[in-house]
Amino acid sequence: MSAELYYRDGGNPQGPPVLLVHAFPTSHALWEFQLAALGETYRLIRPDLRGFGQSPLTISPSSMRDFVDDLTQLLDQLEVSRVNYVGISMGGMIGQAFALAEPQRVQSLSLCMTTSAIPEQVPDNEDANYFVSKALFQRALATIESNGMEPVVEMCLDRWFTPSFRNSEAARRVGEIVRRTTPSGYRGGVAAMSAFDVTEQLVEIHCPTLVLPAEFDQGTPVSCSEIIAERIPDARLEVIASARHIAVVEQPDACIRALLSHLDRCAG
Repeated sequence: MSAELYYRDGGNPQGPPVLLVHAFPTSHALWEFQLAALGETYRLIRPDLRGFGQSPLTISPSSMRDFVDDLTQLLDQLEVSRVNYVGISMGGMIGQAFALAEPQRVQSLSLCMTTSAIPEQVPDNEDANYFVSKALFQRALATIESNGMEPVVEMCLDRWFTPSFRNSEAARRVGEIVRRTTPSGYRGGVAAMSAFDVTEQLVEIHCPTLVLPAEFDQGTPVSCSEIIAERIPDARLEVIASARHIAVVEQPDACIRALLSHLDRCAG
């Protein structure tokens, strides 16, 4: 069953619609750093996924398809038939699922700092404290059960930003967004991501796609994006330098340039 989503609808109301889907465990507010530049030309639709921000967790999601159905219902409500989808981290995972389930609704796809699968364990050549895996999520859930969300906030900031950016005002603001996530919302996101693996289906995505990893991201490293870009037929890979997982905050200008270049070519 689809959930009612809180959303913000802004930017240029006459412009091509762009659906901005946030990372786990944040909210629509993560995209505030992009609003001014993107909103001059594009209509910007920023939902809070169910269980995050101001969208209640009426029913816990069991798969990415639940998030896809929520977004489809929102677009129907807004009478938007096609969008340029931009998603970061879990938002990028949902974007892949959305493009596979609703291809007629996707004008273009931008997949930022994301992956096509959540493995059980961390590959031998990756850092278990950073690489996104079911094992990492289970450790985080155990921490939440014993100590609440605050240690997870600190863990996110350590994983998401380079040491020189970690204590910046922008990073602090992101920490406040994470801090507002409830344990039940966190558990729901983990449940949905745990079954995620679309790697072999990526060849079925045919819309123009920008794949945007960050140079120092150890959660979803560049190798994860290379897999996506190799399998989607009309995909282009561009690496954002000098940033970790949430590069849209740490290197906003570079991300905006890449996104605008892609959107300007693809948006109809």
